[in-house]
Parts: sequence; structure tokens; C-alpha cells
Amino acid sequence: MAIAKMKKLTLLAEHSNKEAVLKSVQEMQSLEIIPLADVLEESLLSEFETNVSSDVASDSQSKLQDIEYAINYLKDYVDQPGLIERLKTKRDVFTLKELESHVETADVEGLLEKVSQKEKHLNELDERLKGLKQEEEFLRKWRALSFMPEEVSDFRLMDVLVGTVDKEQSDSLVQSLRENGKVYYDEVYRRSDEVAYLLILPKTEKKHFDELIAQYSYRELTYSHELLPEDELYRNLTGQKEVRDEKSSLISDMRKWTRLYRDLELAEEYFYNISEREKAHALLIDSPHLFLLSGWIEEEKVDSLKANIESSTGESEVAVLSDDILMKEYNDVPVVLKNNKLVRPFEMITEMFSYPKYNEVDPTPLMMPFFMVFFGMMAADLGYGLLLFGVTLFALKAFNIEGSMGNFLKFLYTLSFPTMAFGLFFGSFFGIELPIQVFSLQDDVLEIMAFSVVLGLIQLLYGLVLNGIIKGKQGQRASSYVDGYAWFLMLIGFILWVAGAMLLNIPLLTQVGIGLVVLNAVGILVVSAISSSNKALGIGLGAYNLYGISGYVGDIVSYTRLMALAVASANIAMAFNMIIGFLPPIARFTVGVLIIIALQALNIALTFLSAYVHTSRLQYVEFFGKFFEGGGRPLTPLKMLEKHVWMEDNNNG
Repeated sequence: MAIAKMKKLTLLAEHSNKEAVLKSVQEMQSLEIIPLADVLEESLLSEFETNVSSDVASDSQSKLQDIEYAINYLKDYVDQPGLIERLKTKRDVFTLKELESHVETADVEGLLEKVSQKEKHLNELDERLKGLKQEEEFLRKWRALSFMPEEVSDFRLMDVLVGTVDKEQSDSLVQSLRENGKVYYDEVYRRSDEVAYLLILPKTEKKHFDELIAQYSYRELTYSHELLPEDELYRNLTGQKEVRDEKSSLISDMRKWTRLYRDLELAEEYFYNISEREKAHALLIDSPHLFLLSGWIEEEKVDSLKANIESSTGESEVAVLSDDILMKEYNDVPVVLKNNKLVRPFEMITEMFSYPKYNEVDPTPLMMPFFMVFFGMMAADLGYGLLLFGVTLFALKAFNIEGSMGNFLKFLYTLSFPTMAFGLFFGSFFGIELPIQVFSLQDDVLEIMAFSVVLGLIQLLYGLVLNGIIKGKQGQRASSYVDGYAWFLMLIGFILWVAGAMLLNIPLLTQVGIGLVVLNAVGILVVSAISSSNKALGIGLGAYNLYGISGYVGDIVSYTRLMALAVASANIAMAFNMIIGFLPPIARFTVGVLIIIALQALNIALTFLSAYVHTSRLQYVEFFGKFFEGGGRPLTPLKMLEKHVWMEDNNNG
């Protein structure tokens, strides 16, 4: 339960083995390659050169993007298994060789072209359908028109006009036409924004009429169809049906492309792996005949990597050197957290805060017991805990949930136990008080608050002791005392002081407590002065350190949130139960059941969310701040995608 011990690995081989070595490294997914050109001295690089083909890398990346686009496009068309089926189905496992063999025989170019042609065809159909829809809208407006406009264009004595005006001006136009008295008009259609009119007038009135309608923004109809609007509308609707049928047939055909879709998924894995190896080329250096590769790896995986490389290149074809990590490299070394199955799900809490540096400790196993206790105390309901236990256990057993989601389910499953335990401790079951309880969330609020503060003090004291131990191992003896042991003893002194003077009335206990406080306060000043080259500055820093007592008061008060959230969630659940209890018996056992389920579900969600957030805050601010600095980074090895399949010996299951 610590940070994995790392090694610095260096590989030297001929160019002919470069691709085989990189494949072996990628297959193991355990070596983070270092950009040697950035870390080696200029004199050592004189016989080497960085070597990467940007054209090849660009082609591979472009192909990967095309595949990703095709997959995303087909996702809306190809039949996909349902959520439950996906959760139950285990991913296929491939070796790198099997994956490459499958993809290389799949004609990826042909698959992409097939998808592209279908997309192009569907887009054309969509454009045609869009045009027909616009035409339909036009024809529906004019379907009352019973003649072709060009049929009346050659009348000798009369002019027949068809056109539209804005609706706001239609009344004014009609009024003007009535006043004129020589123009026949008839309304063809009326819409929210415009009105269409049929106008018949003597040719002798045309000039005067043009002057009249100019002020109303009259727009004459331009009709380019061969048939009357009613007949054209029928033809339009028939055309739309044909386009929709053709589109439906295409989509129906694409729904059966399950095999093609799977081949593209595997191609995405394949070309991602290639692109990652091509990026790795930029991190190694070449001489005319040899190449040099270096990186970080866990000590326990060195032999496995060597064996894997030798199996692909042959023995003695690659020189593999492993070196211990130097102290000056600690800030650069990536970190791998190594914990047992119980602690591992809690690594997500540490990772969200910060990875430890290589020379620090992994805070996960140190924090986990407190996280469980604090979460359980804030949730504190036997019913809620049983529900969380049942749901997470069912999900873990019934479904094949892997990766980060699987870890999160295990995390919640583990937290169900302290939730149930504190539910019994406080005697709460879905807000109903049980006959057996240690503390009542209704009547023992002050006792629970004191209990919360005691738990907080235990964690603070533990953090200070850890600070002293860790800094002592790092050789920082003065800081080990000033920032760790001294404050631990001072807090113990304050506790004895308060207990002797206010709780137990034991003067000797009070004097021992005062003595511990004073002795270690002086000790902080003295050790700070001795360890500093500037004695006055050292005393000043020691005095400033003592001023931090106000921060400890705030830290202790922060732990009262354990009581506050436990009492709040329990009282909300009780209030919901009380509300349902006021309903008449018939309503209580009908609609009341649905209401209480909804209300309790809301309270469960708020309770677990609040418990998670505030428990995390107590670890990050009050606990980690006492001994943990962070600032490390995780190992980022040359790896494979594993988005659609697992690679052999890398199954996360």
C-alpha cells in the first residue's frame, strides 16, 4: 500500500528492430518514454539525431480522424445493443497481432468509401426533401388558384394580375381599390404575414393602377410550374413520398452494417496504436545504425517488458539497462499508486486532489478509514445504506462494468457498510427511529457534535504525527518537530487542559496540559531559531507558526459538519414521513406511496451527494493539509486505445 518503486529503463537496438521494440513496449503498456533530446546534454547528442516522419504521422492521424468520423456518423443508423445488453456483454480480448491481422484484411479504405457514399446519398436526399418541402409550402398557399397566370397574359382589354402584399398593408390596399371602383379584386389566401389577391382591371387603368399599388409593396406572382398548383401539389407530395421511401431503404440497409461498424471500431484501435507509436518516434534519438529509447517503468514490470521485447526481436538483439531513480530526478518521476482491492477504489479521491510526488507517501490508505467513517456518519441511515448496498452489489454482479465506472461502483459499495453501521448507531431507518440506538439524531444533538469534534481531533492528531514521521524520514528534522510533533503535543496539551479544568476538575491534569502547551510553544521558537541561519528571522518564523493556532480552531469547528449533515438528512426524512402521515388512510396507501418514494429518493440523492462532497473537503483541507503536499503526476505509458476491446494481458476486469 504505497507508491510503486520505479526504474529508469534505457533500450539500445538497431533500426531494423525499432518498430518491433515499440510494438512490444506498447503491448505491455507500462513504459513512459522520455523525450531524450530534451534531457541529454548537447555533447552526447552530437552522434544522434531525432527522427520522425511528419508525413507518415500526418497520414495516420488523418486516417484515424476519418475512422472516428465514420463511427460517429454510423452510430445513429447501425443497430446498437441496448444499455442492459451492453452492460452484460464482456469486451472481446485481442492480442496486438490478432488486431493488426484483422484490420489489415478488412479493407478500411473500402469501408470508409462505402460510408462516404451513403452519407453523400443521404445528404442529397435530404436536400431534395428540403426543396420539396419549400415547394409544398408555396403550392399549398396558391392551391386555390384555378388558372395558369400565362393563360391570361394576352387579354386585349383587361389585365389579370396575381400577387401579394404584406398583411399590415392589405386593408389600405382594399380601401384604395374600392375608392378606384374600376378594379375587381378577390382574396386568394391569407397568412399571418401576407395576403394574396387576384386583380382584374381595364388596360386603360394600368398606368394609374401601377402608381396606386407601388406604395403598398405589391409583389406579382412568379409561377414557373407546368401544372396548376393543385396538380403540382399532388406531384410534389408523391415526390416527397418517393424520397422518404428511398431514404428509409438506405437507412434500413445501413442498420444491418453491424459487421462493418465493428470493423471500423477495430480499425480505430489499430490506427490509434499506430499514431501513438509514431508519436513515440519523436521521443527517441537515432544514430546512423542504432536508436536509443529511455523511459520510466515500475520495477516489478521490468523483467516482463524485457521478456516481451526478446520474444519479438530475439535474444541479444536489444540492450536493456535499468537504473535506480536518483534523488535529483524525484520531481520528474511519474507515480503509480499500488493498493489492495479494498483501498484501490479510494484512489479516485487522491487523484482528484493531486498525485503524491515520488518521495512522498500515498495518502489513500491513510485517508480511507476516515473517509468511510465520515461518509457513514453523514449519511447515517440503515435503510439508505441497505439500498446503496443492494443496488451496487446487483450492478457489480449482474453487469460487466469495467474501468473507472466499475471502480466508482466498488467505492459506493464499500461506503454502504459504514452507512448501515451508523444507521444502527443512530437508530434511523428511512427516517424512522429504531428502538435501539446509541445516540438519537433528535435528542442527542450536543453529544453527536462532541463526538464529531472528537473524530476530527483524532484525524488532525494523526495527520500531525504523519507529518513528523514523513519529514523525519526525508531528513527534515527541524520541520518534523516544528510542523508535526510540536503541534501534536500542543493539541494534546490543550485537550488535557480543557479536560482537567472544565470536564474532570483534576488540577494535575490541567497543569500537565498547560506544561505541554508552553513547553512546545517555546520549543517551536527555539528550534526555528536554531535551524535558521538568521536567528531573528527564525524566531519570527516560529512566532508566525504559533499564530497558526487560529487555523486549528477553524479546522476543529469544520468537523461539526458531521453532526449537522447527519441531523439534517435524518430530520428531512422524518419530515417527509410526517407529511405522508397527515394524509387520509386511503390516500396514504395509494398516492402517498408514490409521493414518499419520490421524496425519499430526493433526500437519498442529496444525502449521498452532500456526504461525498463534505467528506472529500475534510480530507483535502483539514487532513491532507497537515502532511501531504502533492504535485506529482501519473505514469503515462505508451499504450493502446482499448476503447472497444481489451488487449491481451491488459484486461481491466
